[in-house]
Amino acid sequence: MRELTDFRPFLRTASTFWRHNVLPESERIILVEAMSQDLRVTLRNLTVANALRRMEPARVIVYSGADEDWNQIVWTYFNLEEISQMATAYGAETVFDVHALVDARVAGTAEPLEVAGVDLGGDLPDSGISAESFEEIVYATACRMALVARLDDSPELQAKKAHVAARSAEFAKIYDALLANNDVVALITSHVDYNNFGLGVEAALRHDVPVLFPQSTGGLKVYGLFPEKLPAGAPIRAGLTSQLGEFFDKHLWPNRELLHRSSELTQWRAKATLGRPSWWRAGADFSSVELQTPADRAAVRVPAGRRVGLDPSKPTVAVFNHAVSDALGTNWEVFADLGDWIEQTAAWAAEHDEVNWMFLDHPHQHMYDATGFFDGVAARYTDQPHMKFMRSLDLSKNYLTALTDLVLTVRGSVSSEYPALGIPALQCGWSEWSACGFTTVAGSVEEYFTELQRHVDGLLAGEELITPEQVERARLWMWFYRCASDVPSGLVQQWPVGEGDELFEILAVNMLHVESDGEPAFAAVHRMWRRREAFLSRFDWEVPPELLAMQLGVVAS
Repeated sequence: MRELTDFRPFLRTASTFWRHNVLPESERIILVEAMSQDLRVTLRNLTVANALRRMEPARVIVYSGADEDWNQIVWTYFNLEEISQMATAYGAETVFDVHALVDARVAGTAEPLEVAGVDLGGDLPDSGISAESFEEIVYATACRMALVARLDDSPELQAKKAHVAARSAEFAKIYDALLANNDVVALITSHVDYNNFGLGVEAALRHDVPVLFPQSTGGLKVYGLFPEKLPAGAPIRAGLTSQLGEFFDKHLWPNRELLHRSSELTQWRAKATLGRPSWWRAGADFSSVELQTPADRAAVRVPAGRRVGLDPSKPTVAVFNHAVSDALGTNWEVFADLGDWIEQTAAWAAEHDEVNWMFLDHPHQHMYDATGFFDGVAARYTDQPHMKFMRSLDLSKNYLTALTDLVLTVRGSVSSEYPALGIPALQCGWSEWSACGFTTVAGSVEEYFTELQRHVDGLLAGEELITPEQVERARLWMWFYRCASDVPSGLVQQWPVGEGDELFEILAVNMLHVESDGEPAFAAVHRMWRRREAFLSRFDWEVPPELLAMQLGVVAS
C-alpha cells in the first residue's frame, strides 16, 4: 500500500484547473469508469473525459468500486475514497459504487439511489443485450474469477458462473438504464472485457454511444470504438483491428521512406522495453535484446540450445502460451479457447520431431490460472525430447531470440515483437496489428495447421519465411505503437513515473505553470473525436507530406 502526501494538495490544484478548462455543464452526460485500484488509470479516464468537455458540454458521472472476487483475485489496495476524491476534483457530478449497488440489488436490499435522473436502486427493466452476448461475457468473467482456462460441470465452477450471471444481470440493467434515460456523449473506460467493464461497453455501443478506452501504458494512449464504424456481430475489438490495418496501409506504409529512420531508431531503443512482454518480464533486466541480426542470433544459438536441451542445428518453433483466462472472446479467435489452442498445438508438435518445440508459459500465469494447466499439458509429453516446456522467464530474451525460428501465438504481442527482429509469426487470432501485413493470420483451425505445416516445411528447406517488407512493416508498427499513437502530455505523465507523490507533484506543476493552449492531449482528443478515428495520435495524418515531415521534425526527401 503506497502512502501519498502530495495527493490532497494536487486535488485542490486539479479542481481549480479543470473548473477553468472545460465548457459549462449541460444536460448531456459522460460516463466514466473508475474501477482500477491504480490512480494512473483513473487519471487517464478523467483527463480524456475533460478533454471531451472542451468540445461537448456535459456532466461527468463516475462509476467505481470493486467486489470480493476482484479484491481477492486482482486488486491488492483498492481505495474508493481516493478515487472518489480524484473524480470530484476533476469535476464529476456523481461518483457511485456500482459494485456495492449490484450486490445490494442481487440481495434484494437496494435502497433508492438517483444517478443522472435515474433511480438505480429501484425496479429497472431487463437489459436489451442478446442472450448470446450476455452468456459470452458471463463465461469469460467466470473463467477469470475462477482462474481457469475453461469451465467444466463441477459444482464449484457452476456455482461461480451462477454468481457471476446474477451480478452481470444487474450490471446490465444499471448500464442500460443510464444510457436509455440520458443523452450520453461517450463512455470512457480502461477495459472492454468482463462483466463490470464489458457490459457497460456493450450497452454503450448498442445505444450508439462511442467508447473511448485509454491504455495503461506510455503517455496518453487511447483507442476509440465508434458504433457507426464497427462491423455488426463482431467481437468488440475486431473493428479496431480492421481500422488500424486500413490506417496502416493508407498512411504508414506510403510514408515508409519518411518514417524509416524513426522506425529504425524506435526498434533500437525498444530492445530493452519491447511492449507488453517487457512489462510481464519485469523490465530491462529480463527483456533486453542485444541480438539485432541473423549473425548475432547464430553466434548465440549453440549455447542457447545447450541451455534448453534442444539440438541447435534443427529449426525451433516457439509457442508462447497466453494467460489462459485473460479477456476471452473479445476478438476473433479460431480455437474454442486459449487452452484449447495450446493443447492442440502440443498434440500436433508431438508428431513432428523434425523440428524443436519450445513451449513458454506466461510469466504471470499464477494470476490467471489456479489449476496448473500448463504443467498438466507439459506432463503429457515428458517422453518427447524434441518438446521443452518452461516458464518464459527461464530464458533470457537473447537466448529466446537466438533459438526461435518461428513464433506461434493466438493474439500475443510477441507476434509484433519477433517479426521486427526478422523472425516470422503465425497467429490464430486477431490482435490490434493483425491487419498490418507482417504476420500470417489463420482464419480457421484447419488453416492454422495447414499454415503450420507450410512453415515447418519452409524452415526445413531453409526458406525465408518473412520478407524484408514484413520486417519493415513490423518496425513501422512498433514506431506507431510507441510514438505515433502515444501522446506525451503534462496532464498524465509517462506510465513509469508511477502513482506516488512524484506523479502528483509533477501534475500540479504542469497545471499551475503551463498554459493549457496547445496541450497535446486536448489537440489529439479533438482530432480523434471530430474525425471518428480509432486511436489517439500525436500527429495530424491528413496533411501533405511536407507538413507531416514538419510535425515529425524530419526532412522530407
